[in-house]
Amino acid sequence: MFLFFSFLFACQDYTVAGIEKRQADILVYPDHINFGHLLSGIESDSQTFIVANAGDEDLNVFAPELVSGNGRFSLQTEGDSYVVSAGELQEFTVTYIPETYESNGGYIDIVSDDEDEPLVMVTLEGYGDAPVMSVTPLEFDYGDISIGCDNEERITIRNEGNLDLIIDSITQMVTQPVDILFELGSLPPPPWVLAPNTELDFLVSYIPTDIGADDSSITIIGNDPVLPEVEVTQHGDGDVEQWVQQQWEQDEIPVLDILWVIDDSGSMSPFQQNLSQNIGSFMTAFMLSGADFNMAVITTSDPYFSTVVDMSFPNPEQTMSGLVMTGIHGGGIERGLQMAKTALDTGAASPGGNFFRADAKLVVIFVSDEPDQSIGGWSSYLSFFDNIKPAGDFVPFAVIGDEPSGCTYNYNGHHRNATFGAGYWDIVDYYGGSWYSICANDWGVQLQSLANEVTERRSFMLDKPDPIEDTIEVKVNGQITSEWEYDASLNAVIFSEGHVPTEGQTITIDYALWGCGEE
Repeated sequence: MFLFFSFLFACQDYTVAGIEKRQADILVYPDHINFGHLLSGIESDSQTFIVANAGDEDLNVFAPELVSGNGRFSLQTEGDSYVVSAGELQEFTVTYIPETYESNGGYIDIVSDDEDEPLVMVTLEGYGDAPVMSVTPLEFDYGDISIGCDNEERITIRNEGNLDLIIDSITQMVTQPVDILFELGSLPPPPWVLAPNTELDFLVSYIPTDIGADDSSITIIGNDPVLPEVEVTQHGDGDVEQWVQQQWEQDEIPVLDILWVIDDSGSMSPFQQNLSQNIGSFMTAFMLSGADFNMAVITTSDPYFSTVVDMSFPNPEQTMSGLVMTGIHGGGIERGLQMAKTALDTGAASPGGNFFRADAKLVVIFVSDEPDQSIGGWSSYLSFFDNIKPAGDFVPFAVIGDEPSGCTYNYNGHHRNATFGAGYWDIVDYYGGSWYSICANDWGVQLQSLANEVTERRSFMLDKPDPIEDTIEVKVNGQITSEWEYDASLNAVIFSEGHVPTEGQTITIDYALWGCGEE
């Protein structure tokens, strides 16, 4: 085109007489510019157009004006107006820089003093190629959720562009404790690649474990050139669905009838020795309590006894140490519950004898390394024990193999197993007693704890299961105390040794319940 104009205007000095000069005549080339497809955020392009004067007079051109809605195009100009002489041209540069997945258009108005075409237009066209990351929802409020309940939000990441979206990482900032958790489920760890018009999602769960506000911020980083980082936020408030208050008055000095039921099968030798050697710890704590007690010993194969040890014995510790060594020649089918019932129903421990007292609390302590095999199963004995004493005046305890699968102990350098004490464990659990491990290394500590439980009301059972442990508050005579611990296996508050409430003091325990079952 430039050569054409040079040739055309080279002969203008040689005018023919009688031929009138032509007015200024604008010529614009090209009148449409297509930048094609560019990678947004990476590529840009610049192209030129010319304004030429095909007339004989000077062409006055005002600064071309770019009209575009989003600023992706830019026009380079050097002044407010231009004078283009005959046969000359003026070049202009247009640049296109796409930012995201988009199609763009615009035009350039060129105003001159060409009488025939005072306004000429150059149209513009361009396309940006890019991934576009869309994340929903950007904010989510779970509202008030009861402690232990859960709610969940599904976060969706979608590629609304025309190139692959790469999610490089996802990170979370969350208040403590971590009650708002995002879960990838079956998704592998990032990076993830999302083709155009595809999406994936993951869950963010809220399971409050305490009262108060919880906040989370999840940051998603990808290769979207405009929005490489997206932050989504979650908020929730933990609340309590139900509060419970229980109150007791500490009992007077106890009157106790204690029946030991000792397994006398062949495997019990090391356990009877442990019991005999450490019964002093039990008896010392027992005597210090001032309890009025009767004690007798039967076995899992024989419901009869000949001796009742009471407060009048000069050396009850030594006597009990001998009585618990029942021997190991009993039957291999241990029937502790059945023997206890027989002893208390028609045997030497039944009402009317020198053991059973109507005003005493009845305590039965089972010691066995095997499950109970009484005829009819443990539940068939409930009606008997329910009727033999008023509610709360019969409490069973057990020294047995650990729940749920037993335990291991060392005997003469060999590891041996004690079977879970099913049946005994069930009766203890039903009546709110306590069980201890028969495999424990230190029987002295265990027996002392057992004595404290039997002689003092250290344990206070909670009526409702699954309390929220952090909400438990204990008061003695209206004063808050921290000298206690919660035993989840017993669902009971147990006072520390030396801090057991004394007779007549009021114990109040407040606690909250999980809204939707245990956490």
